[in-house]
Amino acid sequence: MKKNLILVLNSGSSSLKYKLFDMPEEDLISSGLIENIGDKHKRAVFSRKSLSQEKIRSETNCKNHRDAVRLVFDAIAATPGAPVKNLKEISAVGHRVVHGKDIFTEPAVISDESLSQMKKLEDLAPLHMPVNIACIEECVEIIPGVLQVAHFDTSYYAGMPEFSYLYPVPAEWHDKYSVRRYGFHGISYQYVNEKASLILNKPLSELKLISTHLGNGSSITAFSQGRVLDTSMGFTPLEGLMMGTRAGYFDPAAIPYLISKTGLSVEEIIAKLNNESGMTAISGIGRDMRSIIIACKEGNMRARLAFDMFVHTLRKYIGAYFFALGGADAIIFTGGIGENSPEVREAVFENLAPLGLAIDKNANLSIKGSKTGFINTETSKTKIIVIPANEELMIARETYNKLVSGS
Repeated sequence: MKKNLILVLNSGSSSLKYKLFDMPEEDLISSGLIENIGDKHKRAVFSRKSLSQEKIRSETNCKNHRDAVRLVFDAIAATPGAPVKNLKEISAVGHRVVHGKDIFTEPAVISDESLSQMKKLEDLAPLHMPVNIACIEECVEIIPGVLQVAHFDTSYYAGMPEFSYLYPVPAEWHDKYSVRRYGFHGISYQYVNEKASLILNKPLSELKLISTHLGNGSSITAFSQGRVLDTSMGFTPLEGLMMGTRAGYFDPAAIPYLISKTGLSVEEIIAKLNNESGMTAISGIGRDMRSIIIACKEGNMRARLAFDMFVHTLRKYIGAYFFALGGADAIIFTGGIGENSPEVREAVFENLAPLGLAIDKNANLSIKGSKTGFINTETSKTKIIVIPANEELMIARETYNKLVSGS
């Protein structure tokens, strides 16, 4: 018997992922993904699973995220074999929202006031915030009166110490314009850290963790005594590690130089740093790590350089955070690359056994896909764990908590 159906919407700049959970049992009832939303050159693709777990994939006309939300509701309630008979069966909706600034430090119930505040933050994440808000507004129109809760990627960093989140720049920039390190992938980190606490049988308040979320967007975060100590992404998700299409750290003094040499505007240069840099720029064959690794094995030197740069920047951050924490109980890998690339994981820990960081090659090769497991040797002083990301389940849990608490 269904008790509390929680719909979770996770919207990206051109995608919408959804999962429908029966809570508190955490049973996954339905899930799907719509890609290429608003793409002028490709039709949108809707991938989902039926009640019998049969994979369904179809092309569809989906001009924007509001269209995508309507497709999701049709899939879960208005098609043959749909998991629910009536949208009134949905108890609450949880939405992933990229940026909450320092205004939203915990999940927020959707209201006219909270939506108005979110709209003021659109310039902090112009690719994501408008679509996050569009999805919320469409849901409110389709199922008015149903509890809707926004969950912010940045809120997990609310307790980060001042010496970590402040940039060493004129105080007015922070005090007046809120320029500071915010951090991202917070919902993902919250899930894997809580999972690690269970696996290690130790409360988070007693753990020192270095967690990496590696995918097209990549970041690394250090945790100590139940709070974030530091994180690689900053004011925006552009800072930090080398990523699929993002440069990561880049000397800002090069921007006026490039303007004078290329004639590009600031906005155009930032767009290139976000969308045409990283693995894509260096490899010359795109951002996909699987393709890059294959090309490395075939002798492609540009692909090898991209792989080596990615691993090098990751090793630098792990080393810095290891010393900042004074050692770590565990290093965690999650995200598409973190979960599925034993080649990256092995390269990261090459020759680090003298520091007490060593992986078991056989264990490392065996952990892929949806598997959770240790990949460290028995002699490694620090545990190394692969934990698949599940942002949607984390959102469902917190949305359910809001539902039962009535807050």
